[in-house]
Amino acid sequence: MGFIELFAGWGIKLLKRIFCSSWQMEFSAALVLVLTMLCGMSAAAETGRVSDADMIRLKRGEILLQTIHEDKPGGAARVTALFDSSAAAVWDVIGYCRYTFIYMRGLELCEMVSGDQYQMVMHHRLRNSWYAPTLDFSFSASRDDGGSGSAHLVEGNLKVMQGRWKLLPLADNAGLMVIHEIRIQPDIPAPKWLVRHSLRNDLPSMLACIRGLANASGDSELASVDLLRCPGDISSLSN
Repeated sequence: MGFIELFAGWGIKLLKRIFCSSWQMEFSAALVLVLTMLCGMSAAAETGRVSDADMIRLKRGEILLQTIHEDKPGGAARVTALFDSSAAAVWDVIGYCRYTFIYMRGLELCEMVSGDQYQMVMHHRLRNSWYAPTLDFSFSASRDDGGSGSAHLVEGNLKVMQGRWKLLPLADNAGLMVIHEIRIQPDIPAPKWLVRHSLRNDLPSMLACIRGLANASGDSELASVDLLRCPGDISSLSN
């Protein structure tokens, strides 16, 4: 091998090392950036941090809707709203069947199989439209004395049912930011778009209805709007 060939071979190896090192550094930096963004999004959902623009919308009484876990089967969504109430007033609505029939579209059966207001197993059967399958399932639900609650599938014709509630106090005791997340995957065949459409269509109205039932709307005008979004018969509460 001559000097020129040796020099050329050494130069190519050097260029490869420089290029590969540079690419690896850029890739690592990009990966760190993506992971940082994902961790930030997760932390924002956990702590209730929202943008200034979204906070203005929330203060107007709007319900924020976000599709989540788009890479997973089934459907999942997060809804966020401001409640002018204590956490206890919200739990008093969420945890009882007499109210669940009002705020959950298509609910045909609701019963507590076992437990108490902090740890329970519930049985639901619902069908919220003629083209959607009937869902019949039991789930465990739990909550603490503060603002956290969760639900997990026990049995039924669902592959996945996971729910979470976060009731986060606002500054100066000015109410709560209520965040609800749910992920559902039916066991029987159902198009992904159908599950996601049902969640996107039903969850904002459900949370608005819960706010109205908890007397947490903040003013009479918004309270009327919230209660009008209830899919169930409110008059049944007076029976």
